Amino acid sequence: MKKTLFWIVVAALCCISCAKTEQEKKNKAEQSYFEAWIRVNYPDAKKTFPGLYIVDDQPGSGELVGDPKDSTFLEADFTISTLDGQYVTYTYEELAKQLGVYDKKVYYGPKLMGFGEGATYAGAEYTFNTMRVGGRRKAVIPGWLITMNRYDSEQGYIDNITGTNYIYDVTIHSKVENETKWEVDSIGRYLQRNFGRSVSDSLKYGFYYIQTKAPRDTARYKNDSTFYINYIGRRLDGQVFDTTIKDTARMYGIFSPDKKYEPVSIKYNDVYSSITLSGSSVIDGFAYALYQMRPYESCTAVFISALGYSTSSQTYIPEYSPLRFDISIVDKE
Repeated sequence: MKKTLFWIVVAALCCISCAKTEQEKKNKAEQSYFEAWIRVNYPDAKKTFPGLYIVDDQPGSGELVGDPKDSTFLEADFTISTLDGQYVTYTYEELAKQLGVYDKKVYYGPKLMGFGEGATYAGAEYTFNTMRVGGRRKAVIPGWLITMNRYDSEQGYIDNITGTNYIYDVTIHSKVENETKWEVDSIGRYLQRNFGRSVSDSLKYGFYYIQTKAPRDTARYKNDSTFYINYIGRRLDGQVFDTTIKDTARMYGIFSPDKKYEPVSIKYNDVYSSITLSGSSVIDGFAYALYQMRPYESCTAVFISALGYSTSSQTYIPEYSPLRFDISIVDKE
């Protein structure tokens, strides 16, 4: 029995040793390929810690990005592509047109990026932290730096991480220390421009309610009662992403022949987070708007992404997007 156990342990150690050897060979091969690609394409590029290459650098005149602890987000334009020139993601409308994939319903423009461990790949963090606001930098990042983990040395990354090599081309527009305040400020400018209102008119932090048609009755709906609404959901740049109105869907290019365009049912609840639309739960800001409404009232509700989709991007809605909903209580058709 002891001899059997001995040989089981030996076999296990051999398997571990073989696996480690194979991984070391793979990592070495990937490292050799990456460095050869750099020599061919960017022979004058300088290697920086912990193994990425800055191939173009246009310094900014603003504040230093610095340690991610000093800034939780960066507002930036960017392209991310593979070494063979395939674009993975980008923020530029003109590039989408050049690639033949432009969609007017998609948001193009600066986006917020999380910054630091747990939010940014190590290679991206080391690319950004020595930049200044207003600067543009192009960096080639090896696959072993495409990780949320952090190691003390380049070898630490090479020994532990296998990933895809990427080229980041980034322009930093601003540091954002408080993402929610950044959204509230943008909503404030939107309210002033479109309604002559200020952020001081909020019903709760980050939520703004504007009555556009007075109700027939000021009494609140009874718990578990049902009523019907039409609505239009849009980003603050004006693009509609969802609606119950057929003509609006056609106007904004989101019409689907598979969808019924008609008023939808709302089940009211005294606990606003339990309000449902056609039997399904809704985002917090939408539910809170419905909670304010009275029979046959119409409103516009504008709210921060924390009351919407937050960090979860949807079709035509990027992360950290404040939203606007125009809602009318109507009769069922």
